[in-house]
Amino acid sequence: MKNQEDKKIVNLSGTLKKVLFFNEENHYYIAVLENNQKICGQYFDTDMKKLEGEEILLKGFWDTHKKYGIQFVFTTLSVKEAEIFFFLTKIVKGISKKIAKDLTKKYSDDELCDILDNNPSKLLDFKGIKEKKLNQIVVSWNKFKHLRELGTFLAVYNVSSTLINKIYTTLGEIDNIIEKIKENPYLLTKVRGIGFKKADEIGISMGVEKTSTFRIMACINYTLNQYCEANGNSAISKDELFALLDDALGFHDQDILYENCIIELISKDELKETKQNSYALSIYYFAETKILEILKKRKEYNRTRKIVSKLDKYLTKKEKSLGFDLSSEQKQAVKLINDGENTLLLIGYAGTGKSTSSRAILELLEEIVPYDDIFCMALSGIAAQRIADTTGYHSGTIQSALVKIDNSESKDQFDYKVILIDESSMINSITFYKLLSKIELDTTLIIVGDDGQLPAIGAGDILRDAIKYNLAPIVKLTKIYRQNENQAIAVIANDIRVGNEPNYKGEFEDFSFIDISIPNYYALKNSLSDYEMNRLRLDNNSMILNTILNITSNYIKSMYEFINKKEIFHFLTLFQVITPIKSGLLGVENLNINLQRLINNTKQKGIKGKLYEYKLADKVIHIKNENMEIKTISSYKNGNEDFVQKRVFNGQLGMVIKIDHEKSKLLVLYPNDDMVVFYDFGLIDNLISLAYCLTIHKTQGMEYDTALVPMTFSHFIMHNTKLLYTAITRAKNMCYIVGEDECFKSACKKLEITNRQTVIDDINLI
Repeated sequence: MKNQEDKKIVNLSGTLKKVLFFNEENHYYIAVLENNQKICGQYFDTDMKKLEGEEILLKGFWDTHKKYGIQFVFTTLSVKEAEIFFFLTKIVKGISKKIAKDLTKKYSDDELCDILDNNPSKLLDFKGIKEKKLNQIVVSWNKFKHLRELGTFLAVYNVSSTLINKIYTTLGEIDNIIEKIKENPYLLTKVRGIGFKKADEIGISMGVEKTSTFRIMACINYTLNQYCEANGNSAISKDELFALLDDALGFHDQDILYENCIIELISKDELKETKQNSYALSIYYFAETKILEILKKRKEYNRTRKIVSKLDKYLTKKEKSLGFDLSSEQKQAVKLINDGENTLLLIGYAGTGKSTSSRAILELLEEIVPYDDIFCMALSGIAAQRIADTTGYHSGTIQSALVKIDNSESKDQFDYKVILIDESSMINSITFYKLLSKIELDTTLIIVGDDGQLPAIGAGDILRDAIKYNLAPIVKLTKIYRQNENQAIAVIANDIRVGNEPNYKGEFEDFSFIDISIPNYYALKNSLSDYEMNRLRLDNNSMILNTILNITSNYIKSMYEFINKKEIFHFLTLFQVITPIKSGLLGVENLNINLQRLINNTKQKGIKGKLYEYKLADKVIHIKNENMEIKTISSYKNGNEDFVQKRVFNGQLGMVIKIDHEKSKLLVLYPNDDMVVFYDFGLIDNLISLAYCLTIHKTQGMEYDTALVPMTFSHFIMHNTKLLYTAITRAKNMCYIVGEDECFKSACKKLEITNRQTVIDDINLI
């Protein structure tokens, strides 16, 4: 067979009918066109499933596979779409695809632009455009028409319309954006979906030399950012960095070139050397060294007198009000605070009484601090609500607390005298630094966390480092509390945490394993072909999917009862399907589609996005930190016309309460955050997603009455003890595991031992 370089490169076009296969690790797709021609190749711009039904343009070569026959191997793929059509439908608000097709069919590009500029009333002749809609179109056209130049400029470099839209969304506020891209094409790496490779193609086309320090330094910055965000490391060794640079730049034996660029980046204070031959981006170096500095100061600062003089007598009285006896570990936590410590790491695994301990500590502190001066925080609104419910003290999200301080003209630190931070394992180093920097030295700080859970999304592993290097007094809770022998979530989860196979097949009140296994799995795996094994897995996964839907159906009545009673928080947290990956039959995307079809039977017209159709009463999650137009719940109910701008954060759960087709707005209620958010139809794909099913990482810090986790060998590359422990402990009252028995057993023993390299680690190991 000839090498790829020897194949004749040709063009192919057609309508994408269906994606047949997707490998998430390398973005390799197999798909089929409407004429049944099979195509395959790597595609990074977006999920190719979103292009089903679109006419696409391909460049590549024909090949004959020994098993799958003739197929077209594409090297580039783009959506065939007239530039003006793309601009009207994706950027100008108020023009649907149907209206855009009618307009472009009747007028040339120049004629249409002239009408929009000088005689827009002619558009009233088209069905679907009335005065109100026309005003919206004209305002939007005048605001964004200059951005057509961006599309024209980037089209030369084979940038797809999907990516142009993302570039506009991300960088549209920058003045003279085209000139800025010409000066630095690597600016495009800030856009999600444009990696260094695509930006580099444009840069090379613009004349950037392959060995220029400008190109190498851009690659170092991008590579470090991506590596840290994806892997959670805030520092990287020289050998690992150089290997990543070789891969990104296509170089070999260019160590001297890399070292010179690193020296220059260090001189510009963009990079720091954390220890010999290890480096960190300055932002992470600054955050983690400041965390060390702050915690050291706090450790040296103690109150001079005890809160209560007779602690044993106080605790005996406190146990009566709590309703049960405190363990020796819990008493130790209270004692440390009573004796004058102003920082405490309260670490506990599932079911060990972290919330009860927190309440006991806060009630002790209320002996000397007013109730309103005590505040609890967590990253998610649901976690913040939970800690308020269990302790009885005021709570809020970390992000909203930080925004409030940032927007204040009179103060730059919190007024509270006691702050409790819950679910601290999921806070990355930059957020942790921002938070600590706003807390006064004489404020008592309680940091609560579970180091058995998945670490933070993003760079850093602050909770682990704080425990490892004893950065504050530590109390570790180990005794598991449960009301009776029929409650098993905490016991099963803690067995998994340490790599032991739990007793999971008994009859429990709060845990059920539903076995849907492939009989003789390992024997079949060794005897069947890959194709036969894949078919067998697919059939078994279909059975798992049907079982998930059957279990879900038992909760639908309660969901609608909560909606009818306007108890939206309870609707959102009643039942949650949790899975490790996005793609595949038992991935987030397919499960969301099937769960929505089962749960939401509204007949009202929805709004179709690239992947999902959003309907009234859908459960959704916000997926990108973004400033949005919002109203408080009371102002929305009262019909107040005024909007306010507020930061909406990745991971917030809400429910669709209105779809306004006239104004092209989708409205989502976020009950935990007291807001109704208004989403433009054209931006919903970038900002929200269905949330009937979520990835395990997305559910960190959340708690649901019932959680369900599919278990399949199709996901096995993702399985480990931390992931499974985190998933199971999301359930408050009931956890279902549905799937393959041998897969579950193996996952319980697959210890997660990956250690992040962090700045704090490097500094302490020097």
